Amino acid sequence: MNYSLLSTLNSQLTIIFALFLISCSGEKTVTINYNLASPVKTEVFAQSNYSTMDGDIEQVGTIIKIYYTSEYSQNENMLYLDRVYTSDASEGYLKKSHPGELAYRTPNLKLTAQGLKVIDIKGYEDFDSAVVAKVSIPDRWRKQISRMTRQIDLDRIERRRWEITHLLLGEIPLNTNVTEMLAAQGRLPVMPNVQIDSVLTKGIRNINGKKCLEYTVFLQEKDPFPYFIWEQHVNSVKSGMPFKSYAPREAVYQNRYNVALNLENGIPCLEYELKFGVHGMQNPESGDSVTFKSQISHERFYN
Repeated sequence: MNYSLLSTLNSQLTIIFALFLISCSGEKTVTINYNLASPVKTEVFAQSNYSTMDGDIEQVGTIIKIYYTSEYSQNENMLYLDRVYTSDASEGYLKKSHPGELAYRTPNLKLTAQGLKVIDIKGYEDFDSAVVAKVSIPDRWRKQISRMTRQIDLDRIERRRWEITHLLLGEIPLNTNVTEMLAAQGRLPVMPNVQIDSVLTKGIRNINGKKCLEYTVFLQEKDPFPYFIWEQHVNSVKSGMPFKSYAPREAVYQNRYNVALNLENGIPCLEYELKFGVHGMQNPESGDSVTFKSQISHERFYN
């Protein structure tokens, strides 16, 4: 990873987590259990920033701001998530275009899991009619989104999010690299297009009055929707203009995914993911290939 990009990542994370009060409990281990005697409903604010690089200058093209509710429940060893879309206040190029963000607009998503393992996801079967058809954009964009979006990819996004936020279970050491421990427990999932490199636990933090364990997952990922960030780049930065005739190719990200888990019930207190991407594009006539860089962040705050 580029050292300047890594420095930027660390600086941003420091600013965000400096807002939290550190609990100096002196504990060396904590126990994570999913303990939901009754359903727990949370209000979630999700924000994403999509930027690409114009030379050395970062150009923010889209800021996604979406509100929804999540209700978590449990029946013995089965876990359930019921997500309901509320509203959005997004702005910029991809605000009504990126499938990964439009997914939040699905009226109701239901996920069933057995611990780490996702058993079933319902909600994206009618994505075109329930979401894409109702977005106020030109018909050619709507057709483009429908043509490039598959239910299996939308399901994959939810599966990935669930598995990363449910990696830990039982007694967990603090401030430790737990990658080998999780691998020995069979708790490092094999996800399409994703390679988990390491998992590091941190300390206990108080977030909105909740005692939460923070951990970080370092991973590499390929983008199933490379077209949309490419389109934002070539249409919103000066350096992208000459490449409008090019076609997007595979995008690869180096990610740092921070999670804070509520020690009382195992529900997330916070998620923050920062992704540095390298995107390929190719001239269909000459075969000439070039790359550009992106920086994408995803934050989810649970109240």
